[in-house]
Amino acid sequence: MFEKMLLATDGSETALKAAQAAAELATKTQSAITLLFVMEPFNEMAYISLPGYELGIDPEKVARFQRESANAVLERTAEVLRPSGVPFLMRYEIGPPAATIVSVAENEAFDLIVIGSRGRGPIASFLLGSVCDRVMHRAHCPVLIIK
Repeated sequence: MFEKMLLATDGSETALKAAQAAAELATKTQSAITLLFVMEPFNEMAYISLPGYELGIDPEKVARFQRESANAVLERTAEVLRPSGVPFLMRYEIGPPAATIVSVAENEAFDLIVIGSRGRGPIASFLLGSVCDRVMHRAHCPVLIIK
């Protein structure tokens, strides 16, 4: 049924529940999992220096921080997958989360996207939008949302 699953994670508790569900499903269907963390791009415009004030943002330090943060999230989620023995790969991308998840899933022909719902209230979801909602409406394949 499913051969390739894309497990999108942000390291939250619901993402860890999604990892558990993905591991159980992958065990039953003998699927491989790609564990994906997507980080928002660094917004240099947020750190524009004012005349006389130098913020000293070092792009290499920002890139290192992004890698370290991504690795921490991926490792935390991988700890949930390891006991199942399901084969998985870890990767991270930089970009808008929903669009990047959908793009990776489509470009690499994933059969299923598994994602945790952050559980925002109805007002926050309406105002801010929801990554899993955007993924669900734009994905070419089934999306399993775990609460």
